[in-house]
Amino acid sequence: MKTLQDCLREEKIEVDEAIIATIASMDIEHKAGQLFMLAFGGDDPKRACRMIENHYLGGCYISDANASTPEKAALLSSALQRCAISSSGIPLLLGVDQEGAWGVMMSASTTGPGNLGLGATHDPGLTWAMYGVIGEELEAVGYNTLLAPCADVNSNPANPIIGMRSFGGDAAEVARHVKAAVHGASETGVITTVKHFPGHGNTSEDSHRGIPRVDRDMKTLFEVDLAPFAAGIQAGVDIVMTSHILYSAIDPAMPATLSRPVITGLLRGQMGFKGVVLSDSMNMRAMRRSYEPGRAATLALAAGVDMIMLAEEHYDHDAEKYEIVQRATIQGVIDAVKEGYLEESAVDMAVYRILKLKKRHGLLGRQNFILKPETVGSQAHRAVEEAVCSRTICVMRNSNECWPILPDSSVALVRVVPASAYAILTSTRGIGPNQEVSAFDTFRESFLRIHATTRVIDFYGERNSMPVDLSILEKFDVILAVTEDYPLPGVDFDTASQKRAVLRLSGKFGHKLAVVGLRTPYELAEYPKVKAYVCSCSSRPCAAKAAAYALLGIVEAVGISPV
Repeated sequence: MKTLQDCLREEKIEVDEAIIATIASMDIEHKAGQLFMLAFGGDDPKRACRMIENHYLGGCYISDANASTPEKAALLSSALQRCAISSSGIPLLLGVDQEGAWGVMMSASTTGPGNLGLGATHDPGLTWAMYGVIGEELEAVGYNTLLAPCADVNSNPANPIIGMRSFGGDAAEVARHVKAAVHGASETGVITTVKHFPGHGNTSEDSHRGIPRVDRDMKTLFEVDLAPFAAGIQAGVDIVMTSHILYSAIDPAMPATLSRPVITGLLRGQMGFKGVVLSDSMNMRAMRRSYEPGRAATLALAAGVDMIMLAEEHYDHDAEKYEIVQRATIQGVIDAVKEGYLEESAVDMAVYRILKLKKRHGLLGRQNFILKPETVGSQAHRAVEEAVCSRTICVMRNSNECWPILPDSSVALVRVVPASAYAILTSTRGIGPNQEVSAFDTFRESFLRIHATTRVIDFYGERNSMPVDLSILEKFDVILAVTEDYPLPGVDFDTASQKRAVLRLSGKFGHKLAVVGLRTPYELAEYPKVKAYVCSCSSRPCAAKAAAYALLGIVEAVGISPV
């Protein structure tokens, strides 16, 4: 039977005798708890503390559903750490999906434009600076683990879930930005993550819904999908998060999270990663439909994953039921060890990596955490965000010279999104963009602040009953149609209605129509008659504001489409 020392020798990992002694003093229940990063519902930490105290958790997944302000976040992180230290003596990893395009932390946080917007700047220095801001804000409230950046190369325009979460479609460019993001965040002391290994960019299915399949050959995988992960590893990233995607060239039978050839063979063996491997949420429908929770966690650990994450999914808000699933998943791992289905040495090795990470970041033995919640959304951080967003705007067509908008031009600003579509933005909770104000509303407010005579028109009417009478648009010099999209997990934003509206408008008013895409620029291929198209590569408020100012000639549109 293998021992922990045997595993360390085999993998040529530096031996830390103090950590080995800590693991030797732990029973299987304490060890198993360290392998889990769990979410909890609501803003009362009592439920989470009960799980931490009863199951000795290694980490918690945090979102704005748990703490909606910086002050509440600081109180929450302190409370959770006190629970962990009193029960196991080991502080928690507190993880947040603060990617930019996904702004899970809280509405007051400084997200920047998101990765695709950063990619549009073609300046890794700006990515470095923006991720430095993100890292500082996490550290300021005691959230020590950044579950970002995405290292996915968005090579499939039909990808329903990555899109604006990726830095772009060119592997070399994505790699440069991933490296900069890791460096920028790491400088603040926060733990960094690259995801979704071995890449979620070439899928046409959302892994929140099912298990996607990628059939690329190994040569292409190394040249495209894996290149940004290699850059992240070279930059010293702490965690690699897996994807629930089947890569047939590596393992034709199992999705990456459960695949030993992917985790142990490729990531650890061929790519030399020695840090912590974290699963994507095992509560995603892809896993729930195919595997019993305890079985899935056991398979992942046997494959070489170190830590199992169960993030709160927006389609599962029954907190009591969710806690039952969490307990069953932990117990499933404990039972697998006791019954011989999972080697305890594999558990020991995973715990070793987790404790080594915590020690490297000064968490082991730490009792007090100095927090500065006032840092979140500070004036200095907003200045960085504004400077970055001003570089993201891309002019992809302008043959009818609709912009910049002249002060005396009569302008119709047309919302082509049905009003009912926006409800989904706030119904997603725990993951996703968590955007309280739509991109259109920010664009409208910013545009009207400068060009107050602009007429705002809802294409589908205020009640979504029928399209507006287009004859009312005849009198305007310029028509701006604003399209939107959001990277929503497990659901789609209404883009079909927008497409119908833009096609009608371009067919009748192409000579004076400009489309403003507060989203990815992939839609442009659908609009052959659109002569002017400006894209922010982002749906975040700062990018919507920058797009408005670019159209008005206040800022220069210097971005270049990253896809």
